[in-house]
Amino acid sequence: MLGEILSPSPAPAHWDNFCRGLPARSTQPESFDEAEELLDRYFEFVRYRIHNHWEGNRKSRSHTIGVDIKYNQLRLIAPTDWDSKLPFMLSYLRSRGAILIHTTRNVIHSAISTMIATQRNLWHNYDGTAIEASYQIDVEECVAQARTIKYERESFLNFVQGCKLVGCRYERLMDDLDRAGSEERIPSGPGPLRNIAEALGSLYDFRYDRRLQKAINIPYFRLLSNYDALIRRLETSEFDTLVSTLD
Repeated sequence: MLGEILSPSPAPAHWDNFCRGLPARSTQPESFDEAEELLDRYFEFVRYRIHNHWEGNRKSRSHTIGVDIKYNQLRLIAPTDWDSKLPFMLSYLRSRGAILIHTTRNVIHSAISTMIATQRNLWHNYDGTAIEASYQIDVEECVAQARTIKYERESFLNFVQGCKLVGCRYERLMDDLDRAGSEERIPSGPGPLRNIAEALGSLYDFRYDRRLQKAINIPYFRLLSNYDALIRRLETSEFDTLVSTLD
């Protein structure tokens, strides 16, 4: 599983770094066939990197690979003659029989997380960094971002008809991880991990090595210096039912 392959990263198997090794012409496909061929080459490259260059050769026997793509990245790759409302990336994945694992989260939590990550310049917490300061966010921007996420989610669901889709609620995924306690292996139980295993046709065998941790690891009322103002604004918005989730 590779995270956010279409975001800039020094990771060799990310899209930008793959494209740097190609002639500029070939990274700008003009036709449907050229775009499909380019993506086929990319995913074969990803498979090669995972099988041959993963730390300790631990993934050499992997038979399924996954990539993380955000809603607003689905249109970044497309042939110049593509005029369909359907993002080309989704058309491509459907044609290849890909299983889409659709991970969703409370839209207000997602908006706050994005805004705080921008202020901290910390998007992934691999070293257990704790939040020791409070932050102020623009409450109108928070509501606007939540609306954008809600719209993008609804649009995505309209586009994926005919695809094999597995829902994965972030909050329930956290419950799955919590079952591990202090151990590495995650005991089987009802939840998104079981659903994912069944969709992949694999045994339930998940482990949590705790390298990646939550970036926001304190309550929202401690995180936000204008927490009360945010609550008041949410109470007058279409997201009023989510106010209790910020306790």
